[in-house]
Amino acid sequence: MASSNIKPNSNTRLSALTPVLDLHVVHRWDDEALQQLYTHFYKALVAFAVQMVNSQTVAEELVQDAFTLLWQRRNTFKNSGALKAYLFNTVRNRSISYLRHQQVERSRIAAFEQEYQLIDNGAGEQSDYLSREEIYRQLLLAIDQLPPRQRQLFLLSIEGKSSDEIAQEMGISPEAVKKQRQRGLSRLRQRLSPHAYLMLLCLM
Repeated sequence: MASSNIKPNSNTRLSALTPVLDLHVVHRWDDEALQQLYTHFYKALVAFAVQMVNSQTVAEELVQDAFTLLWQRRNTFKNSGALKAYLFNTVRNRSISYLRHQQVERSRIAAFEQEYQLIDNGAGEQSDYLSREEIYRQLLLAIDQLPPRQRQLFLLSIEGKSSDEIAQEMGISPEAVKKQRQRGLSRLRQRLSPHAYLMLLCLM
């Protein structure tokens, strides 16, 4: 596959039942490997970049660059934590380079460098990120505290249902689903850790 067109099936959706990342598959560097990488990391990486560059389009381009670089180098990773660290560090560094190129104030760039420090890739998955179990615990507790209709909407989203399916099941319009989701995300962002919030975006 050409590195200039590294893109997965557009219908990729990460659900609560997504299997553990299989590094044996990733290290084959074929279409299935690419699909796994995008399923597990794409949405979280874009959300991560958006926090820094404040642009969905730019964030998507930076993440695409990160995947292209990974695909070209075809590194071997000891564990999924090392792969995750590589991708997040690459997106972090490219985001900061973008900000410098845009002549963003030095103080803002320094703040981002401090807030989004490089991730240690030698200690495994739990070195700088909460364990998957703790993140899910945070998510479920926070969602349980939402108003009933918003709670129902988020639980249906995590099950992998589309906006249209949620609208039909809840008896509301797709536009109402969008508004309820935005309100719920605003509440959850205040209650969740950054890593838990990023995982929530992956599950939506």
